[in-house]
Amino acid sequence: MPTTSSLNMSRRHALGTLVRLGATLAVLPLLEACSSNDYPTLTPNPATSQTGVASGATVAPTTVPNASGGQGSSANIPTPRNQTVIFEQSKTDIFDSFNPYIPNGEQASYGITQVCRECMFYANFEQGKVIPWLATKYEYNPDYSQLTLSLNQQAKWSDGQPYTAADVLFTFSMLREHTNFVGAAQVATFVDSVTAPDPATVVIKLKQPNPRFHYYFIAGITQDVIKVAPKHVWEQQDANTFHNNPPVYTGPYVLDRVIPQQFMFVWKKNPNYWNKASLDPAPQYLIWRQLLPADASAQEFMRGNTDIPSLQFPNQEAIKSNGYQNLLQLQFQDPCPRGMWMNQDSPTGLFASVEGRQAMSYLLNRDTVAQSIWQPPSVAAKYPWAGWAANDKWRNDDIQKKYDLVYDPQKAAQLLDGIGATKQGDTRQLNGTPLSINLITPVPVGDPEYQIAQSLAVNAKQVGIDIQVRSLPGSPFNDAYYTGAYDMTSHWLCGSALDPNQLYSQFEDKLYKPIGQRVASGIYNPTRTRIPELNDIATKLDAVNPDDAHNKPLFDQGLEAFLKNLPALPVIQTVYPFLFNTTYWTGWPTQDNRYNISANWWAQFLFVVGNLKPTGQQ
Repeated sequence: MPTTSSLNMSRRHALGTLVRLGATLAVLPLLEACSSNDYPTLTPNPATSQTGVASGATVAPTTVPNASGGQGSSANIPTPRNQTVIFEQSKTDIFDSFNPYIPNGEQASYGITQVCRECMFYANFEQGKVIPWLATKYEYNPDYSQLTLSLNQQAKWSDGQPYTAADVLFTFSMLREHTNFVGAAQVATFVDSVTAPDPATVVIKLKQPNPRFHYYFIAGITQDVIKVAPKHVWEQQDANTFHNNPPVYTGPYVLDRVIPQQFMFVWKKNPNYWNKASLDPAPQYLIWRQLLPADASAQEFMRGNTDIPSLQFPNQEAIKSNGYQNLLQLQFQDPCPRGMWMNQDSPTGLFASVEGRQAMSYLLNRDTVAQSIWQPPSVAAKYPWAGWAANDKWRNDDIQKKYDLVYDPQKAAQLLDGIGATKQGDTRQLNGTPLSINLITPVPVGDPEYQIAQSLAVNAKQVGIDIQVRSLPGSPFNDAYYTGAYDMTSHWLCGSALDPNQLYSQFEDKLYKPIGQRVASGIYNPTRTRIPELNDIATKLDAVNPDDAHNKPLFDQGLEAFLKNLPALPVIQTVYPFLFNTTYWTGWPTQDNRYNISANWWAQFLFVVGNLKPTGQQ
C-alpha cells in the first residue's frame, strides 16, 4: 500500500499552471534608484511584529539615520543588517493582501510562500526526496479511491492555535463553495467527500481512483496547489474579499510590516514557531524588495546591501570580473525546459496534423538556442522534463533516438509538402491560405523566450512560413493562452514534476474546450489537443502508481506517444545563474552541495533560510 515513504521520488510538480514566478530574471528599470542610494529610509517600528499593515494602510517614508546595525552597511532598511537577509524580486503592486485563492490576491514571491505559509510536504528535487512537514504521511487504499492524510500533531498556527483536520475540512468546504478559487477545480474534479475521524487524520474519498491526489499537497514547482486556511481566522470572513492581513500561517516568520513606498516586505522570526526542533533559522529578519536597475543592483550587491540579487548572467559576470570576492555563484537547473506549445485548433490548420507539428520541431535549431541565446549556455532538451538525475528513471534512450529532436529544415519542407502546405513563390499555402502564424510569449521583447521565438521565425521564413512574434506579458498572455487565441507560444514546458503523466494528462480529450472557452487552470488542455494515442495512454497512466517500477513500460508508451505526436515542443534545458552574498551569511547552496532548491521564490527556499549562519560581520 503506497505511503509517504514511497515518495523518494518520481518527480516534479506541474499541477496545472502554477505561475512561473521569476521565470526570467529580466532586469527592468522599476525604481528610480541610482548609485548614490538616494531612496528613502524608514524608521524602525519594533512594535510591529504580528500586526503588519492594515488593509489599505500606508507607511510614510521618513529619512532617518540608517538602522542597519553595521557600520559598513548602507542598506537603508528598518532592521539590523547583520540580522537580516535581503532579497531582490520582480515587480509587484500588491502590498496589502495575502489571499492565495483569488486573482491578484497576494504577491507569492515576496516571502509569504517561502517562510510564512508552510506545506504538508516539500519536494526536494535536488536530493530526490520528499520532506513531510505539516503532515507526517499519506496513505491510499488498495484501489487508490481513498487518500488518508496524517497531520503533524505538533503543528500550530502563528497565533498559537493548533493546526488540525478541522482546518483542512474547512478549506475543502470553502473550495467547493467558491469554484473560481485556486485549488477549487481539483477539488471539484476529483473529490467526493472529506471526513476527519480525529483531529490529526483527514480521509479524502475520491470520485475515481487517483494515485496522485496527494501531489496537490506537495510543494513542487514553487508551491503547493491546495493551501490550507486556518478555520478560526477565515470562517467569519468573506473569502472573496478577505485580505488576510496580517497573514496567520504556520511558518517560522510572521509579517513585521509592508512598506509600499520602498516596495518592501519585512518578515520577522516567530519566537514561538512550532517546529524549532527541525528548523530554527538564524536570521531574525527577512526583507524582500523590488529589484533595482541593473547597475544599481550590482552596486548594492558589492556594498553588501543585498544578499540575493535579481541579476542576469552578464551582470553577475561583471561583478566577478570587478574583483568582488564575497559571493557564491550557482547554476540552477529549472524543472521546466523552455518549450513551445501549438494550438491544434489554430485557424492555420497546420497543427491539426502530426506532420505540421513535427515540421515545426525540425525548424528549431536547439543547439544554437542553447549556446547562443540562453545565458549561461545550456543544452538541447531531448526529453520533456528537466535533466535531473532523479528524472533518469523515466528515460528510454531507444524511444528518444527514434524520435530525436534535431534541426533539419529539409525534412520540415518535405513534411509540409506532404500535407499540401506547398510553396507559391516564397510563401507556403495550406488549404488555399498563406501560412501566417501568430506566436505569443509572456516575456518582454528581447528576453530569451522572445529570442527563441524569433530564431524559429527566421528558420520558418526560409521554408515559406511567416511567423509574427508578439510579447504579451501578464494577464493578456494568460487570457490568450487559456482561451486558445493563439497559434503557437514560446515560454516553458512545465509538466513533469513528480512523474511524466502530469504532463501527458494535460492533453486528455476530456479537458478539451473549443477556442473561445477558457480551459481550467491547473488541469487544462491549452493546446486543444485531441490525439487518440496520447489520450489513451495518459488515461491508463492516470490510474497507476508512478512509484511502482512494474508500471515503467506504460510510462515508456506515454513517452513514445508524446515524442511521436508532439503536442508541445521541448527546446532547451533551462539553467538559471544565482548569486549569493557571503558578507553577512554563510550556508548557501553551492555547486558541490545542492542540499535543496536554490530558487528564492520557491516554497522550498524555507530550508535554505533555515541553513544560513551569520558570519559575524558587524
